[in-house]
Amino acid sequence: MATAVTAVSAVVTVANRFGELPLSSISSSPAAVGEGKVWLLVSSAVIADRPALVSLLGFWIVGFAAFAICSARVVAGVAVGGHLLSALCIYSLIGLARLTRPDAFASVMHVSDYGLSAIIAAWIGAIASVMWARHQAATARVLVVAGTLVCAGVGLLFRPDMTFLDTEHLVAYAFGAVLASERARQVLARSPQRLAAAAASLIAAVFWTM
Repeated sequence: MATAVTAVSAVVTVANRFGELPLSSISSSPAAVGEGKVWLLVSSAVIADRPALVSLLGFWIVGFAAFAICSARVVAGVAVGGHLLSALCIYSLIGLARLTRPDAFASVMHVSDYGLSAIIAAWIGAIASVMWARHQAATARVLVVAGTLVCAGVGLLFRPDMTFLDTEHLVAYAFGAVLASERARQVLARSPQRLAAAAASLIAAVFWTM
């Protein structure tokens, strides 16, 4: 499954690099989503950021590990939730800041926000959450924390030019950890209406604040 998903992303990435698929048609940004182009939040998740080969390789490795540790349903839910909700949260914060200062975060309003990294971060959060719950020994939990920090370091090594939009990765990691928790899933399963209402409210907040 991880190989199939990676292959789809690779095809889209190659099409973009050869000019067959303009980045502007699939990449999101706070400004674009604020204008109502919500579909860009989805399409922006199927193209790899630069360096593309490293991004695709990392996506496959972490995806393979996630499928090995979690159920396919959890892996898919974490990927979708991590990518979409992290972007919406950060976009909402930007919008709220601009209510009081219209020029706030002007440098990132039109920055192309795309790539596989938010999904990778969410999967890492899910893996860490499951391993933390399964292995309660202090040594094992230190390894979980160390593994997370190593993954973050690798990401920074290849993408040191960070912007405020990159805080999505922290949010995605947190969402991945929560969504992979069996207790959290039980709570969400008991309140699907509240979950849907919360998601709708978050989307509405983005439009209202932009």
